[in-house]
Amino acid sequence: MSYDSTDYVGDAERLSYVKIGCGLAFVGVVILFAVSPNIASFFLSISRAANHSAHNEVLVSFLDPRPTFTPLATYTALPTQTPLPTYTPLPTLTPRPTYTPFPTPTPVTAAFIIQQLESQAQLVVVQNEMGMREFNLGVEDGLCSHGGVFNVHGVIEAGIDFATIDENSVSYNSDEESYSLQLPAPEYTSCRIEYIRLKENSFSLCNPDWDRARIFAEVQAMMQFIKETEEEGLLLEAEEHSEEILEDFIHILTGKPVSVVFRARTERPNISESCAPDIPGGWYHDTSSNVWKKSETDN
Repeated sequence: MSYDSTDYVGDAERLSYVKIGCGLAFVGVVILFAVSPNIASFFLSISRAANHSAHNEVLVSFLDPRPTFTPLATYTALPTQTPLPTYTPLPTLTPRPTYTPFPTPTPVTAAFIIQQLESQAQLVVVQNEMGMREFNLGVEDGLCSHGGVFNVHGVIEAGIDFATIDENSVSYNSDEESYSLQLPAPEYTSCRIEYIRLKENSFSLCNPDWDRARIFAEVQAMMQFIKETEEEGLLLEAEEHSEEILEDFIHILTGKPVSVVFRARTERPNISESCAPDIPGGWYHDTSSNVWKKSETDN
């Protein structure tokens, strides 16, 4: 076997070159290390000559081991403290007032009760409305005697007479703390004819006085109405109604129990003027014949 001598010589030559280059590089590094202080001094002298103050700053920044001084932040004062509010003591407790019992109430006076009762006068009145009635009327007047039929409608009212009530009618019992009210017996307080009309009339030889006949018819009807209401117990109804109304009224007024007593009736009930129309002078009603006649003294 044979070897190529030319290739072998080339590799050995390249290896020798490498060794020589590495040696030269090593020698250069050693030389550079040895002369580096001189090089630094050279460049430093150049910089010193160019700017002496900059040179000093560079030396300080690189050679001074002390840290750079950082100024402290500007001091900001704390806010002024707000003082606590002044303590206000609680008010002194005021003791409860000593209990004073209520005085015993003074009874309501009789005069005051009588004065207040007058406002109830209209409330104690009861009424009876009489339906339409026919009344036959005869008038004996000589040749002018006449008669007729009248339609009449009326109202009868009953109650107590407050004018007869005074302070003696009211009494107070301090032991029982109650009132007593004494009232007069009820009466016919008002009567009125709401409607009257001549329905039929008789023949007469002369011209009769029909206005006078109408007055006779009113009187005759009023007497009949009062008689009927008396039989129906209108006065008793007025007594019961007055007792109920006035007893409750005085109880509310005084706050005390009340008893109502009616005086005993010793005569026929009084009749107001409205319940007894005026009769033309010289005439009277003959109830047996139901005819109006002239009195004998006027004949």
